[in-house]
Amino acid sequence: MKFLIINPWIYDSAAYDFWLKPLGLLYISSILKKEGHEVHFIDLMYRHDEELEKYKNIKDRYYGTGKFISKEVKKPEIIQFIPRKFKKYGLPEELFEQKLKEIGKVDAILVGVTMTYWYYGAKKTIDFIRKIHNDTKIYLGGIYTNIYTEHAKKTFKDLNVKVLNGTGLIPIKNMLKELNYDLKEYNWFEELDPDYSVYNGKMPYAVITASIGCPYNCSYCVTHNMWKYNYRSKKNLIENIYNIKEKWPNLKNIVFFDDAFLLRRDLKELLKDLANIKVNYHLPNGIHAHRVNQEISDLLKNANFKTIKLGYETSDPNLQKNTGAKVTNADLINAVNCFKKSDLDLKDIGAYIISNLPGQKIDDIYNAIDFCFDLGIQANVNEFTPIPGTEDYKKMVENKQIQDNLDPLLLNNTFIPYWWDKGMTEEEISKIKLYLKKKRMEVKNE
Repeated sequence: MKFLIINPWIYDSAAYDFWLKPLGLLYISSILKKEGHEVHFIDLMYRHDEELEKYKNIKDRYYGTGKFISKEVKKPEIIQFIPRKFKKYGLPEELFEQKLKEIGKVDAILVGVTMTYWYYGAKKTIDFIRKIHNDTKIYLGGIYTNIYTEHAKKTFKDLNVKVLNGTGLIPIKNMLKELNYDLKEYNWFEELDPDYSVYNGKMPYAVITASIGCPYNCSYCVTHNMWKYNYRSKKNLIENIYNIKEKWPNLKNIVFFDDAFLLRRDLKELLKDLANIKVNYHLPNGIHAHRVNQEISDLLKNANFKTIKLGYETSDPNLQKNTGAKVTNADLINAVNCFKKSDLDLKDIGAYIISNLPGQKIDDIYNAIDFCFDLGIQANVNEFTPIPGTEDYKKMVENKQIQDNLDPLLLNNTFIPYWWDKGMTEEEISKIKLYLKKKRMEVKNE
């Protein structure tokens, strides 16, 4: 069969290519190719597409990251009251249309959505696809359809889209069954690599994952509900990186999008093997600080790890305990002291802080920012997003702090302070951002 996989446009008030690759869709491409199918792939968020160079001079910044091409668009009715611009990010429509016509007729089209509040971009993408593929079967999957299954079915019904949910092989197996094709069970995560052969232009970085899931049950996180923690064998993981380097010899950055990179039992052996491959490694997802000791830190340094983000979330010990007990202030101090002794560049080390957590005091955020800068590392503040299925979301609904089944657009963390009267106001969040900016400038000018 002939399939077309599409990573859709992003519609949001802000979006940046901070190592953004559609890993799930890249794995689906590998699965379908393994079954002998013909697969075509359009990543509308691929900044280095060869054809895009005709429209805009693409510049890379921090380790291959950079700005997406974008244009301002009309906001959906439900967020008209939000006093922020709304943009479409990704490839121009004329280039998308050109690609669709070049590929021609296909048996089915697959579209995936990660962030739940990015569903609107998928809807606009499928609207556009339907102008050319009026009768082609279109399937929609991803984190959004798992968390908001009924919302997805209702939203995409008029576009004649089949909504898939489930993780791993489940959604692909269900899709192929509907197309009269059987898919056998196998360990796809162990046996397959994400299919980077679909890209035709420059590749300054590649995103891979050494593990899926997380054994922790943090109250604000949905990962443990979706995946059972598992990590890929060291042998196949190393081969994956060599395969990427073979196709992209000038590639300089490998990014691990793991939620629990440091928890694998063979971590030391893996880090030693990674040191033999001459690239920069990055850990942007927030590693577990309590797993850092001097030996691990030295191995990270020797393997050439650059960006390392620590999961911190809050400086309040009680809130740390109540949200999952994965980190303490002492853990963060110990991890940073180890990094210092290993001579890791602290400008590339940061800690994630969540603002607007239920029950959080404003002073806690300022204290957490100061705590990070006093240690000599960066503070990264992200607004809290209530995710259906998490403990925080359930409690917020139960306590009537928010309504259940809200449109995901309203739960965009950028928009929440404008309407949620039980948390921090937009003005308070803005002051926090200005304070953080001031602290960064002070460090830069030292």
